[in-house]
Amino acid sequence: MYLKALKLHGFKSFADPTTLRFEPGVTAVVGPNGCGKSNIADGIRWVLGEQSAKALRGGKMQDVIFEGADTRKPAQMCEVSLLLTECEKQLGSEFHEIEIMRRVHRDGQSEYFFNGQPCRLKDIHKLFMDTGIGRTSYSIMAQGQIDQILSSKPEERRAVFEEAAGITKYKAQRREALGKLALTDQNLARVADVIAEVGRQIGSLRRQASKALRYKRLSFRLRHLSLAYNAFHHAQLSAVIAELEGKLSTLRVEAERRRSHLEEQQGALESRKAERSRLNQRVQDAQQAVFDLRSQKEQAENAANLAQIKRSGLQDRLESSKDNLGELEMQLRELAAQVDTGAQDKEEQLTLLGTSDSVFQNRNRELAVAEAELSKLEQDLQQAKFQLLQMESSIARLRTDCTAYEVDQKTSAQRHDALVSDLEAIRQQQAAVAQVAAELSVRVEEAQADKNRLHHESAAAQQAITDLTKEFRESQRRLQDIDRGLAQRSARLKLLQQLQEKWEGFGEGAKALLQGRLDGALAGAATHAVTKGLEVRPEAGKAIEALLGSAVEAVAVADLGTAQRVLAQLESEQIGSAVLQVAELAAASAPSGAELPPGLVPAVQGLVDIDPSHPACALLGACYLADDLHAFLEYWKANPGFGFLAVATRKGDLVDRRGLVFGGYHKKPANSIVQREIDLRETSRALAEDQRQHDEQKAVIESINARLAEAEQTLEQKRAEVLAASQALASVQAEERTAQRSVDEVGQRLRRMENELTSLEAARNEAHARFERAQAGLSTAEGQAAAQREKIQHLEVRITEVRTDRDMKRDTLAQARLELAERRQKVEVLDRGIADMQRRRNQLAEILVQRQQEIEVWTEQVSELEQDAARQRARGAQIAETLVVAQQQVEQIRGELVEIEREIGQVESTQHGLRTDAESAQAELSRCEIKLAESASRAQFLSEDVTREFSTAIATLDWKNLLWHADDEPPDIKPLDLDEDEDGETPASPAPVAEAAAPDVSAVPADGTTDGAQTAAAEATPAPARRRKAKTKVKGEPTEADLAALAQTDWAQVKTEVDALRQRLNAMGAVNLVAIEEYAELKQRYDFLKTQSDDLTNSKAELIKAIDEINQTSQQQFQVTFEQIKKNFIYTFQTLFGGGVANLELVAAEDVLESGIEITAQPPGTKLKSITLLSGGQKTLTAVALLFALYMVKPSPFCLLDELDAPLDESNIGRFTDLLKKFVNESQFIIITHNKRTVSAAQAIYGVTMEERGVSKTVSMRFDHERGEPEAHPENIAEAVRGTRMADTVGAR
Repeated sequence: MYLKALKLHGFKSFADPTTLRFEPGVTAVVGPNGCGKSNIADGIRWVLGEQSAKALRGGKMQDVIFEGADTRKPAQMCEVSLLLTECEKQLGSEFHEIEIMRRVHRDGQSEYFFNGQPCRLKDIHKLFMDTGIGRTSYSIMAQGQIDQILSSKPEERRAVFEEAAGITKYKAQRREALGKLALTDQNLARVADVIAEVGRQIGSLRRQASKALRYKRLSFRLRHLSLAYNAFHHAQLSAVIAELEGKLSTLRVEAERRRSHLEEQQGALESRKAERSRLNQRVQDAQQAVFDLRSQKEQAENAANLAQIKRSGLQDRLESSKDNLGELEMQLRELAAQVDTGAQDKEEQLTLLGTSDSVFQNRNRELAVAEAELSKLEQDLQQAKFQLLQMESSIARLRTDCTAYEVDQKTSAQRHDALVSDLEAIRQQQAAVAQVAAELSVRVEEAQADKNRLHHESAAAQQAITDLTKEFRESQRRLQDIDRGLAQRSARLKLLQQLQEKWEGFGEGAKALLQGRLDGALAGAATHAVTKGLEVRPEAGKAIEALLGSAVEAVAVADLGTAQRVLAQLESEQIGSAVLQVAELAAASAPSGAELPPGLVPAVQGLVDIDPSHPACALLGACYLADDLHAFLEYWKANPGFGFLAVATRKGDLVDRRGLVFGGYHKKPANSIVQREIDLRETSRALAEDQRQHDEQKAVIESINARLAEAEQTLEQKRAEVLAASQALASVQAEERTAQRSVDEVGQRLRRMENELTSLEAARNEAHARFERAQAGLSTAEGQAAAQREKIQHLEVRITEVRTDRDMKRDTLAQARLELAERRQKVEVLDRGIADMQRRRNQLAEILVQRQQEIEVWTEQVSELEQDAARQRARGAQIAETLVVAQQQVEQIRGELVEIEREIGQVESTQHGLRTDAESAQAELSRCEIKLAESASRAQFLSEDVTREFSTAIATLDWKNLLWHADDEPPDIKPLDLDEDEDGETPASPAPVAEAAAPDVSAVPADGTTDGAQTAAAEATPAPARRRKAKTKVKGEPTEADLAALAQTDWAQVKTEVDALRQRLNAMGAVNLVAIEEYAELKQRYDFLKTQSDDLTNSKAELIKAIDEINQTSQQQFQVTFEQIKKNFIYTFQTLFGGGVANLELVAAEDVLESGIEITAQPPGTKLKSITLLSGGQKTLTAVALLFALYMVKPSPFCLLDELDAPLDESNIGRFTDLLKKFVNESQFIIITHNKRTVSAAQAIYGVTMEERGVSKTVSMRFDHERGEPEAHPENIAEAVRGTRMADTVGAR
C-alpha cells in the first residue's frame, strides 16, 4: 500500500484545487521559505483527524481555510483528500483503492468521507490502526518534531512502540471494553428506574385512551356530515357553473372565429407590408450595388497602374545583385586553401597525443574496475547486514503473529465450546416455548369463538335498538306533523271565530243591527242572521251562496214594525243598508210536486238537519240544485211549465225564473259568509280529529319508549358479557403474544448463535491457516538469516584483497595523466585556428546562397506584376457592363413598390368593420364571465372552507357516500389492548387502574345533545373492569335504493347535527389521540426492558473476560517487539554515527503495558550519558536511528518527513540518504527539504512556489532512472578530434 495522490482545495495557502500524485520510492518537495511546503504535511495530518488547531500552526480550526489574498476573496470551506492504492493486504479491505476526505466549513461544521460516503473520525482511526499511519504516528514527522521522540517523557514514548508492536488495536479494544463495562452498569441502573416509571404511566394512559375513542368517533361523524353538507351545495353550484361555461364556450368560439378572420386580414396586411419593406430594401441594395460597382471599377484601374510602377523598381534591383555574385565566389576559394594547410599541422600533433591517451585510458580503466569492484563489495556487505537485520525483524514480527494467532485459536475454541452448549440449551428452550405457544393458540381460538358469539348477540340487540330508535324518531316526526296541523287548524279556527264575531261579510247596517247598536229600534225584540245555525253541505256551499244572493246577509226580525223602525234608524243615522226578513211576512214556498229529472234536487237537501222553521227554508223553498247547467236548461226548455224560483249548480252557476243565467268563471269571494260557516264547522271537526290522533300517537311513543328502555337494558347486559369475553380473549391473546415473542426471540437468538457459530468456525479455520503460514514463514526466515551471516563473512575477506590492489593502480594513473595534459594543450591551439577559418568560409557560403535566392525571387515577382496589371484592366471592363444592368433593376423594383402600397390601403379599410363586430361580442362575453365568476367565487368559498378545515378537495367528494357512511365506525380505531385483569394486580403489568366507561355514541339523540349531568357522573366515577365496546360493524356500500332515499335528506337537520357535534367536541377539552398506541408501546417497552436487563448482565461478564484476554496478548506482543526494536536501534545508530553506543530500556513498573521507555545514546568519542546533552544534529540523527529501527519492525505504507535534514551537515546527510535508500522497497517517503543532496536521492520532485502572493502553486518533475544503450565513446581524444574534423569536412562539401 502507498499514497497515490493528495488533493487540496482551499486549505491554507492552496486556494485552487491542487493534486499531488506520488509514486513508490522517494518524492522530494522543495521551494523557498514561506511558499507553503509545510502546508502539505499539515494537510495530511489534518485529513487523518488532527483536532488541535495549535498543532496545525493556527488559533482555531477555521484558520486552515484559505483567508484570501490581494486579488482573491476568502474561501468558505476547505477539503483535503488522501488516495491510497493496493490496500487489500494491509487494511484487509475489499477495495483496491480508498479515498479519505475531510471537509470543514467556516461556520465550524466538519465532515469526513470514505470513498465518497460520509463516515466518522472513529471509523478512520479504526481503519488505519496498527498500520503506522495516523496524525500522531511515527510515519508523519512535522517540522521540528523529529527530536520530540527523545525529549518526551518515558511514558509518552510508548505510543510509537505500541504502534510498531501492533497492540494499539488491543489497547483501543481494552478502552472500548472498559467504556462498555461502565456504560453497562449505567444502563442497568437506568433500566430499573425506567421500569418503575412505566408502571406509573399505564394508569393515566388508560383514561386518556377512553376519552380519545369518544373523540375519534365524534370527529369521524362530524367530518362525514360536514363534508356531505358542503359537497351537496358545491355540486349544485357546479351545475350552474357548467351551464355558464357552456354558454361562454359558444361565445368564445364566435369570438375566436372573428379573431381568426381578423388575424387572417392582419396576416395579409403584414405580408403586404413585409413585401413593401423587402422591396424598399431591394431598392436600397440595388442603389448600393451601383455605387459599389463604380468604386470597384476605379480600384481596378488604380491597381493596374501601381503594378506597372513596382515592376520597373524590381528590374533595377535585379541587375545590381548579379554584379555582387562574382566577388563572393573569389573570397570563398581563398579561405578553403588556408583550412587545408592548418589541418595537416593538426594531424601530426594528434598522432603524438593518441599514444599518450591510449596509455592513460588503459590505466584509468583498470583503476575504475578495481574501485567499482571494491564499492560493489562494500555495498553488498552493507546490504547484507541490513537484510540480516530485516530478516531478524521479520522473524520477531512472525513470532508475534504466531503468538497472536495461537491466542485467537484458543479463544475461538473456548468460544466455540460455549456456543455449542448454549445452542443446545436454546434448542430445548425453543421446543418448550413452541409447545406453550401452540396450547395458547387453541385457547385463543376458543375465546375468540365465544367473543364472536356474544358479539353477534350484542349486534342483534344493538340492531333492535337501532330499529326502535328509527321507529321512535318516525313516531316523533308524525307527532310533530300532527302538532303542526293542530296548531294550524287552531289558528284558522280562531281566525274564523274572530271573523264571525266581527260579522265580516255583512253590510254596515246588518253589522250595526247584529252588534246591538240598534237596540232602541228593536225595543227588546230578538234578531239573528238567517245563516245562523245553518249547516250547509261543503259540496253545496257555492250553490247555496248563489241561491241566497244578497239574502245571505239578511237579519230575521220578529214583526213588520220592528223592521220599519230599524230601517228608519239606519237611514236617519246614515249607518248603512240592511236586508231584513220579517217572520210574519215570510211564507215558505213549497217545491213543485212534479217528478224531478235526474241531477236536480230541492235546495234544502244541500243543508244538513235543517229545522223547517228556520228562516232559510223560506228563502230556499222554491229553489233547486242542479248537477249540470246545460242539462237543466234543456230540461226547462222542454218543460216550460216547471215552476221554480232559482236553480244553482255546485260550481255557483245560477238560473232564475226570469230567465237570467249567471255562469262562467267564479272567483272565490273574499268574504263568503256561507263558506265561512262551512269552514268554521269543518275546521272544528278536523281539530277534534287531530286532537284524537295526537293523543293516540303520544300513547304509541310512550309504548316505544318503554320498549326502547327495555332493549337498552338488554344491550347493556350483552355488552357486559362481550366485555368480559373480550377481557378473557385479551388476556389469552396477551399470553399468546408473549409466548410468540418468546418463540421469535428464541428463534432469532438461535439463528444469531448459529450464524455466530458458523462465523466462529470460519474465523478459527482462517486463524489456523494463518498460524501455519506464519510458522512456515518463520522457519524459512530463520534459514535465510543463517545463510545471510555466512555470506557476510565471505564478503569481508574479499573486500580486504581488492582494497590493496586499488592503491597500486592509483599511483601509475597519476604519471600518465601529466603527460597527456601537455600534448592536449598543443592540439587545442591548432583546433581554435582551424575553427575560425571554417566559420568564415561558412559565412561566405551562406551569403552567396542568399544572393542567388533573392535573384530568383525578384524574377518571379516581375512576371507576377505583369500578369496582375492585365487582370485588373480586364476586371474594370467587366464591372462597367454589370453597372448598366444594376441601374435597370433599380427602376423595375420601384414600379413593384407602388403596386404594393395600393393593396395595403384596401386591406386596412376591411379591418375596421371586423373590429366593430368583435367589440360588441366581447361585451356580451364579459357579462357572462362576471356571472360565472360570481358562481365560481361561491363554489371557491365552499372549497376553501372544506380544505381549511378538513384538508381535502371538495370536488372529489361523493356526498351520498359520505352521508351513508356517517354512522360507520372510524377505520383507524383500535381496541385498548389491556393484557391484564383490571380489577387486580399481576406481576407483568405494574399499577393497573380501572377504566372509565365511555358513553355510547350510537345512543346519542339525532339532535346531538346529551345529558351533561350523566356524562359528568360517568367520567367522574370509575367503572369496575369495563372497556369501551366498539360500535356496530361498518355498513357495506349503499344500493341504488339507498342512494335514491338519500336524495330526500333534510339538510337543515344535518346542519343542526353538525353544529351540535362541534359543541360536544369543543366541550371535551384537550384529548390525547395517541394514548391508545402509547399504552401498547408502553407495555411492549416494559417487556423489552426486562430482556435488556438480562442481556446487560450477561454482557458485563463477557466484557470482563475479554479485558483479561486483551491484557495477556498485549504483554506478549509488546515484549517481543521491544527486544527487536532495541537490536535494530543499535544497528541504525552505529550506521548513522559510524560507531558509538545506544540502547533502549523499560522503566520498571507493575504493569508492562504502562511502563516507560528510556533511550541511551553515546556518539563516538563522547562520554555523555543523557540525551538532553546532545547537540541538535546528534539528537536528530539519534531520532532518525530510532525511526528507522521502528520501520524495520513495522514499515509504514508511507512516511512524511518535513525538513528533517535541516540540522544535519553534508556528511550526515549522505549517511541519512544511504540508509533511506534501503527502505525504499518497503515504504514510500515524502521529504520536504532544502538540501540538494537529499533531493538527489529522490525519484520525483514537487516544487512549491507563490507566483501570486499568498497562493501556493506546484510544479512536478520525475527523474528517469532507466538506462538504455551506452553512448559510443572513442578510444582516445585524438580519435575524437579526428572524427569531428571529418564531420566538418563532409558538412562543408
